[in-house]
Amino acid sequence: MKIVYTDWVQPDLELEERILAAAGMALGAAEPQCQTAADVIRVAEDAEALIVLYAPITHEVFAALPHLRIISLPLVGVDAVDLEAAREHGVWVAYVPDACVPEVGVHAVAMALALVRHLPFYDRAVREGRWDYEEPGVLRRPTHLTFGLLGCGRIARQAGASAAPSFGRVLAYDPYVPAENWPDGIERAPNIETLFRDSDVISLHAPIVAETRHIVDTALLARMKPGSYLVNAARGGLVDPGALLNALDSGQLAGAALDVFEPEPPDMNDPLLHHARVMVTPHAAYYSVEGDEEGRGRAIHNIIDFARCGRPNDFVVAGTK
Repeated sequence: MKIVYTDWVQPDLELEERILAAAGMALGAAEPQCQTAADVIRVAEDAEALIVLYAPITHEVFAALPHLRIISLPLVGVDAVDLEAAREHGVWVAYVPDACVPEVGVHAVAMALALVRHLPFYDRAVREGRWDYEEPGVLRRPTHLTFGLLGCGRIARQAGASAAPSFGRVLAYDPYVPAENWPDGIERAPNIETLFRDSDVISLHAPIVAETRHIVDTALLARMKPGSYLVNAARGGLVDPGALLNALDSGQLAGAALDVFEPEPPDMNDPLLHHARVMVTPHAAYYSVEGDEEGRGRAIHNIIDFARCGRPNDFVVAGTK
């Protein structure tokens, strides 16, 4: 089986090569790494398996690679892959559904608490020579606040569990979770409008699909309490950046914490990067040494399982090849 790794961020592929070698298989690495669909087509001729991080796997890629049988991602997010095209061409799409759940959940809550306690503002002010705890505005006790979750999947549940000891109430909205599977300890909002109206902090944990793109818009932000906070460690495209900037400038939002942008990396002239009430991290929420190695290893094992058994362990598209 010809296996091609299209793109990666780790220093080397020694882990992947070692796991595959133990299974009697070899890895081919794209050089240079793929950034476009054309790049993937160029390096993956005759490939039966692709390991993909962010390289776009479009309808054109599937059409150009008739031998392709499986795509494996070391992530929970699969938006790099055109899933409808994968189904049309009978290609399996494997992923790691619980990849980096502890990391992202904790990161989101850490950002929320940093905002509520004005930590980024204090750090900057003291370094600039100002020593005034009242300068950034009202400080609230987190146990008197509601922590809201847009989405209630694995990562959102981890965030809710991490937030529960510090916040007085954890509230979530997710229309896709049946009542019998709703987690204990998280109150269910009847609709998205109620979630935004009743929460002091909103943390986003939804996938980026057509119906969620810019779901956080001017109308939804206007429903939030004046002086509330927004955290996004999910996908940049969930938020209308112009609406967010206006909400910050007007004081409707007291602050925002962003781990993700659209595109990435963001334009260094993006006004959100330089806003005094915005905290930014470089799409780091997912990362830990342990989580990275786990996701990479499981992506490889999905391909090994497919080669041996005809199906990967974790998949979002069941192929026919």
